[in-house]
Amino acid sequence: METAENCQKTAAEEPVSPLLFAVLVPHRDCLPVLEAYRRNLFAAGLDGAFSFPAAAPLALLKRPLNSAELKAAAAELRNHLGNKKIVSAEQNECNGWTFAESAVMVCFFGAVLDLPLPAFPPDAVLYTWEKPILAPALIASDDSLKPPVAASKADAELSFRAAALANLALQTVPNAEDYTKAHKMESFEKDFSFTWNLGPLHWLPRYKGNGCD
Repeated sequence: METAENCQKTAAEEPVSPLLFAVLVPHRDCLPVLEAYRRNLFAAGLDGAFSFPAAAPLALLKRPLNSAELKAAAAELRNHLGNKKIVSAEQNECNGWTFAESAVMVCFFGAVLDLPLPAFPPDAVLYTWEKPILAPALIASDDSLKPPVAASKADAELSFRAAALANLALQTVPNAEDYTKAHKMESFEKDFSFTWNLGPLHWLPRYKGNGCD
């Protein structure tokens, strides 16, 4: 028979289910601009400026996409874009979603990409972002955690053509003092600590047009 102590230990050792995303990953040449932008957001008071990798979440998933699905989405996205570069169309917007388990709203904050979304398999998708944000800062919906004015004035001039699609698993780093709260995703409002695992990159194919930009 399990004692109360054993039950508490089992609950504390239960792994937190990761959040699964389909993400757009820019070429590494963009990293210096992105890192400088994130440093500006952090200096402006956004603790979650480095809580998400250098990628743009396109969809929250029920399951990871397989290689064929990612390749098809990458090809569709290239067809939508043609030979156009992906650029930041708007600066410093918030968008987010609510976790049904905890009713906590979490927002992405940062530079919005001018990007037409590819179609993902309906059976795999929970939510899609019509205005994807690249390397977003994470903020909670609490009024005290709204982006400071200085962060709203930060700029990131983003422009790139080479990009890939991939699966991303984002997982909270457990709060040693209260793992149960971390399991309910309330740690978004506290320490903004996460680990992530990026799957294989599926690059957008080269544009096959008439050779004219």
